[in-house]
Parts: sequence; structure tokens; C-alpha cells
Amino acid sequence: MSSSKRKFLIIGAGLSGVSVAIQLIRKGADVTLMDNGVNFSSYVAAGMINPLVFRRMTKSWRVDEFIPYLKKFYRGLETETNSSFFHEIPIRRMFSTEQERGFWLKKQEREDFEPYMNKMTEADYTFSGGKNPFGSGRVKETFYVEVLPFFEKVKKWISDRGKIVNSAFNSDDLSGTMYNGVEYDDIIFCQGYLNPTNEWFGSLPLDQTKGETLTIKSEQLPEDCSLNRKCFILPKGNHTFKIGSTYGWNDPTTHVTEDAKTEILNNLSYIIDETVEVIDHAAGIRPTTRDRRPLLGTHSEFRNYHIFNGLGAKGYMLAPLISSEFAEYLLEGNGLDKEVNITRYNSTIHSPKSK
Repeated sequence: MSSSKRKFLIIGAGLSGVSVAIQLIRKGADVTLMDNGVNFSSYVAAGMINPLVFRRMTKSWRVDEFIPYLKKFYRGLETETNSSFFHEIPIRRMFSTEQERGFWLKKQEREDFEPYMNKMTEADYTFSGGKNPFGSGRVKETFYVEVLPFFEKVKKWISDRGKIVNSAFNSDDLSGTMYNGVEYDDIIFCQGYLNPTNEWFGSLPLDQTKGETLTIKSEQLPEDCSLNRKCFILPKGNHTFKIGSTYGWNDPTTHVTEDAKTEILNNLSYIIDETVEVIDHAAGIRPTTRDRRPLLGTHSEFRNYHIFNGLGAKGYMLAPLISSEFAEYLLEGNGLDKEVNITRYNSTIHSPKSK
């Protein structure tokens, strides 16, 4: 069958689902996206894109490929939807120790880190927008996606070029590649943290990692950059800031907790002493993997069933290019990066009970 006529049903309209839908539609496929209207990860995410891993000042996985591609992807969608949701935001890492500053000073001299690190200046040592006992470093190529307008605009983009079904997925309605009486060529599961309930891919090692964030009012925090130490601080305008996040295991609920609120505010105290006003508290469930790599591929027995999941905390950086590679894998037979291919977990994929 010609790829231009290939018919896909995508289950799940979070970041994974919409990214795959966009890429397949751009390649001429017939796409139906199923949206249950509930999203507890993509919508509460800060949408921040940071090329560095601060713990030891290393570069994020494949960042040299991800950053150029995501800039074209998000800016292209802004143009096509006549909207604005992709923004540059400087990130300043407030060092926690002399050792951490040492890591930065060493890495800033390396050619492969030059695209992502500004060399420290006297102003970085004396920065007064927050507690700065060990100095701070300014990261390059940092952005954030304004999540709600992004989803509003891209869903309209998808519905104009494909189809969105506003309904919860029911596995009883799926028989082979027919769902609710409609025949598809392929089914793609992008169910985020709900993946453990999936009959075909639920045994893959995907963790439900709870994250909570606060929105606060502050008169002291700078509004022209994102500060990072123990927590992230994202300026949202008019002296409001989104701060977080927590990492909670063994609690796949979206209930906010006082413990998380206390933890976030305690982490904030490493940056400012101000008593801030909390104006919102949100929780989401991230689909994370133990090796911090997404889950992409095809079921070993049900060859028309595929998965795209596990983008984790860096989803807005990974999604654009990974979804493009996934579309090329599905339509053109290109190989998948072995670090994301679910064949690395083949022994854990079990067939569902027959219905």
C-alpha cells in the first residue's frame, strides 16, 4: 500500500500523540487521533528545553541533533498556525557547591560545550537576582513551549488535515486493526502514564512518575531569565512564576500534596528568602523509563501495533526529532535508534490474553 494512503489510528493526544500525528500527516498519511480529553503530563509540564544535565554538567543525550531540529519544528508550527508558543528563555544555573562551579569552568573551555555554555564573567559571580554564593552560569540554546496554546493550536492543525476523535480508548472495541467498525492499517499507542494498562505493551518497564509544580507571585525574582538550583523557576509575566518540580514514585494520582508544596518552597529557599504567595498547585504523571530513553517500536507478534511513549521530563526537547524518525520508520522502513527501540526489552513483552 502506498504510504500516502496509509491509515493510522493514534491512541492518545498528549505530546507523543500530537507529535507523531503531525509527522505522519506531513508525510502524506491518513491520521486519526483519539483524544480522551484528559492529560496529566503534557499539560502541566513547564515545557522547558535545557541542553545540559546539571548534576555533572554533561550534555543531554543527542542534544546536538535535537536542538536544531526542534527550533525548526516549533517555529514552523507557529508560522503555520499564526501563533506564538515557542519562546527563548535564558537559564541561569546557580551553583550549589564549589565542585559544581569547577565542573562548569572545566566544561566551558571545551569546544563541544561552547554552543551551550556562556563563559563565566564577573557579573556571573556577582549576580544578585538570587542567592549566589558560588557564582552562576548562563546556558545557551534554552527555550520553553507555552503548553496550553501549543496544544490548542496543534490540535486544530491536526483536525484540519486529519481527524480527531474525542473519546476514551476501549480495547474491547479493537479487533485486529479495526476499531469501532473502521479499518486502519496501523494502531499507534501513545498513552503516556496509562501504558501499564495497555494489553499489548503494558509489560514494558514504564514508570508513572508524579510531578508537582507551584505557580507563585514574587516581587524579588527576575523576570528576564529562568533560575535553577534545587528547582526550576520559569517567569510567566506580571511577577508570576512556575516553580518545581517534584519526583514522586508509587503515587499514580493527580492529587496535589502538602508534602510536595513544602518540598518545592524549601527548594526555592536556596534561591530567595522571600515569603511568596502560592496562587496555583498542579500535579501530573510523567511516563518515564529507567534508562531515560523513550519506548518506540512494533509488537513482536502484532506487527501492526506500535508504541511511542516514555518521553519523560525532557519530552519537549526529544519529541520533535524522535517523532520524525518514528514516522520514517513506519512509512519508509528506516531503522530506529537502538537506544529507543523496544527490542531492548523484548523479553518483557507479553502477548495479551485472547478475547
